Parts: sequence; C-alpha cells; structure tokens
Amino acid sequence: MRLALLEKAARDNRLAHLLLFHGESAVHQREVALRLAQILNCGNTTSEGPCQNCATCRKIRSGNHPEVSWLKPLKTTIGIEQILTWQEKIYLKHYEGNYKVAIIEQADALTLPAANSLLKVIEEPPARTVIILCAKNAESILTTIQSRAQLVYFPNLSQEIWVQELEEVDEQEASLAFRLSGKNQNLATDIIRHGVTLLQEWVGTFETAVEERNFLKLFTLFPLDKHQALLYLQVMAVQAQEGIQKGTIYPYKFLAIGKAIDVIRQQANPRLVIEVLALELFQQGGARCD
Repeated sequence: MRLALLEKAARDNRLAHLLLFHGESAVHQREVALRLAQILNCGNTTSEGPCQNCATCRKIRSGNHPEVSWLKPLKTTIGIEQILTWQEKIYLKHYEGNYKVAIIEQADALTLPAANSLLKVIEEPPARTVIILCAKNAESILTTIQSRAQLVYFPNLSQEIWVQELEEVDEQEASLAFRLSGKNQNLATDIIRHGVTLLQEWVGTFETAVEERNFLKLFTLFPLDKHQALLYLQVMAVQAQEGIQKGTIYPYKFLAIGKAIDVIRQQANPRLVIEVLALELFQQGGARCD
C-alpha cells in the first residue's frame, strides 16, 4: 500500500485499527508510525501532513505523548508479561488527543503466549485505537494476527535516505556502520546504537585471540549479554562472508559463526557459545586462507 494512501486514510479517520509494517527498513517503519500518530492527533494536519510545530506533534516526536506508546523486546523477545502490562495502558480512557496509537517494534520477537494475548486485544480493540506492528518478516507473525491486519511493505532505503532518517548521527560513523552491516539497515542501526568503536574493538580482540590461539585474551571480552553477542556475531558473519567472496576466508568460519548465532538464539549462555566458537576456530587455524 502506498504511504500517501495511508496518510489520507489517517486524515479521514479511516485508518485500519491494525497495521502490520514488514520489510528490511526498521528505521523507515518507525518514522512512518510516528508520522501517522501525529496525523491522527495533530489539530493542524493538512494534506501535506502534520504541522510538526504544535505541542501534540512535539510530544509525539519526543516520545512523551500519553496516547502514543512504544513496546519493544526486553533483550531478545517480547513476553506475555510485557503484553499484559501494555494491555492495561491500551484500555485506559483517552487522556489527551484523538487516538491512542500503540507501536510494537520487532513484533516478530513475540513469544507464542504473548502473541495469543495480543490477539485478544486485536479481536476487540478499544475505540479510537490504532495498533502498529513493525516486523522484518511478516510470515513470522501469528497467522491469525496477519489475517486481521493491513500489511504495508517497506523495502530497503538507499544509504543516503537511511542516514537522513537517523537523528543526530555522524555521517562518517553511519557510513562505517552501514559497511560493517553488509548494507543491512536494521543491523547498521543496532551498530550505531551500540557504538561503532566498541564493536570494532570487541571484534578485533576476538580475531586477535583466534589468530594467536590465545584463550586467555578472550577473558577481556566478557561480560556481554545476549543482544551484544548476537550483534558481534552478525558483524563477524558479514566479514566472513566477504572474506569467502575474496578467497581469504574458508567457508568453515562462516558456518561456525552461523551455528553460534543459532545456538544463542535458542537461549544458550553467550559466554559459553563465544568460547566454544573460539576453540573451533583455533582448531581450524582461524579459518583464514594463507
């Protein structure tokens, strides 16, 4: 669906009560969700969009509007406890503004109990409420939720537009993050949030430890949580894939990193997984072509 039609539906108070944004560009999804929330609540909305100057627009943009809520994973999933807490807010009476807008980021991280609990709200939505689910893959969303949603696909943005969508980010740093991510905008955004320098230092230390077969050097890499481990491993996977294409890395390294990513996603201990990966690469000589 064209975004212009979405905005027109919002202006005419005909927007579907459930939208499912899906595709590679999480940044663009977030921006469109914000804009729709503004259109639905701004008293000065025109065919050009919300005014961006009134108190309502400013509150929504800054994340301080009482009728606009954001929900995202705690670590790697959105659990039923989060959804139950969110439901309480959704069913409260309107305090300020025309519409409640609830935006759930990374909705493909919903656990099955959480998704089923969300379905109950979707089947009997509160009046003047719009729920926006943002996901990378629509197929990972519960089928019964998909069938009730209006799907909106977001293709990848160009690097230039992606950088413009980010707020207060150094262009050189954004460009480096984009390269490290293998042009994956969602991964690049995570890299920027975490810190490009911190990521490079961690990956560099890991690679040095593997090349020197120095297990003690790995100790400086910890502690780290599951999100950090996945971020580092995804960047290492990108680098390994690029190395395979250049003929400087054996495919084994890429496969070993991919296995480590899968194991961490299955709730394994990140430190143990990283140490096991290092030992596997020790045995393969770092999996680098000489």
